[in-house]
Amino acid sequence: MDAKRFKDVRGLANLTLKQLIDRYIEEIGAEHPFGKNKTAVLNAWCRNHGDVAVADVTDDYLTKFVRDRRKGGASGVTIGIDLTYLAGVFKTAKGLWKLPISLEPIEAARANMGHLKISTKSTERKRRPTKEEIDQLCDYLDKHSSLPMRDIIHFAIESAMRIEEITLLRWIDLNEGDRTIIIRNRKHPREKVGNDQEVPLLGRTFEIVQRQPKPANLTAESRIFPVLADTVSTIFPRAKKALKIEDLHFHDLRHEGVSRLFEQGYQIQEVALVSGHRDWKMLARYTQIKARDLHRSNTTQQHG
Repeated sequence: MDAKRFKDVRGLANLTLKQLIDRYIEEIGAEHPFGKNKTAVLNAWCRNHGDVAVADVTDDYLTKFVRDRRKGGASGVTIGIDLTYLAGVFKTAKGLWKLPISLEPIEAARANMGHLKISTKSTERKRRPTKEEIDQLCDYLDKHSSLPMRDIIHFAIESAMRIEEITLLRWIDLNEGDRTIIIRNRKHPREKVGNDQEVPLLGRTFEIVQRQPKPANLTAESRIFPVLADTVSTIFPRAKKALKIEDLHFHDLRHEGVSRLFEQGYQIQEVALVSGHRDWKMLARYTQIKARDLHRSNTTQQHG
């Protein structure tokens, strides 16, 4: 007490996890809006564990949470994210609000995941769509959808953008002279708002943009592809299922786009400018360069 290190944790017995998370959302979320995934995870904590007193969120409680989530089919990556977002709430409560909250239960639960052989490392996908699959999808969607899905699919591949980024592109952010466009609030591990990035429209992407119908009454909010990301995320799997195409996600088109950029000879820093990746470690998982692609011609090897 004399050293001012004493923390009276008795007050945490009357504070529920929902009350703590609600305050976090109200104060922190107001200044720095959360992404869709973080919001969903925090809501799940409130819905499933909101009535639990913060003092009762022990390492045993969280380890049981880990076991139950695993039994329910959640991957180690997903469980790790659940704990990460909870840790963010606890860190804020401890550092900013000076509540006597310990992070040790979360750290212990993470350690126990290792003991339980639950890996928090994501499995790198190597799935790349074939030309035949892309053609089949485009032909099918031409017949079964009024949306410009053919253009969206090819744009996704050649721009290496996420579907959320594509559907929010605005005419006002297009620079026709430089053939560039600004992606607003691009996904970033820390900056959720204001992370705007100007990217080049390579390959056929500029041509695809040019043929999209432009509104007669153009406003600042007029979008190039006036489609909801959730709609595309619903239509694409249906088409894939109808065509019996296995294990292909829309996000794999971004993967394909990044891989093609490397195969075309672009350098890491150039690809990163297009894709928005911050470092090589994150970018490497999207590139599937085959060993045979590294061979050079005899002339190149002799003079190399």
